[in-house]
Amino acid sequence: MSDHPRPQHAPAEFDSEIHVKAIFGVLAGLALLIALAFGGMIAFSGYLKSRSIARDPEPLPLAEANAPRPRPRAALQADPTADMTKFAREEEAAVSSYAWVDRAAGVAQIPVERALEIVAERGLPVPPPLPEAGPAPAAGGSK
Repeated sequence: MSDHPRPQHAPAEFDSEIHVKAIFGVLAGLALLIALAFGGMIAFSGYLKSRSIARDPEPLPLAEANAPRPRPRAALQADPTADMTKFAREEEAAVSSYAWVDRAAGVAQIPVERALEIVAERGLPVPPPLPEAGPAPAAGGSK
């Protein structure tokens, strides 16, 4: 065995090997350095932005004319029931009255009931026959 006795380590001596104050000091310095870097970047960015804005030319009048305009407010019906009743009356008058559509061409509007009576008396017009097609070409082609 050796002549040197084993050292007895007390908990106080073990804690003295870790420099807690130094670790927190380094962390605080690092946090301060990061905060200063962010502050410097924000200040430099603001400086560059103000320089850029100062160098920008005036906007063209055309750009102001093409600026988006606010949308108009919706035109809502004050009384939808009355509007629908008025619309129904107008439609009924249109399908049950006589009127000229094109007087020069002789086109007139007649009531639907009268048009049905005319069709019942005379029948529907017969369409003209389709022109007859010549013989169909052979499937194999011509030789």
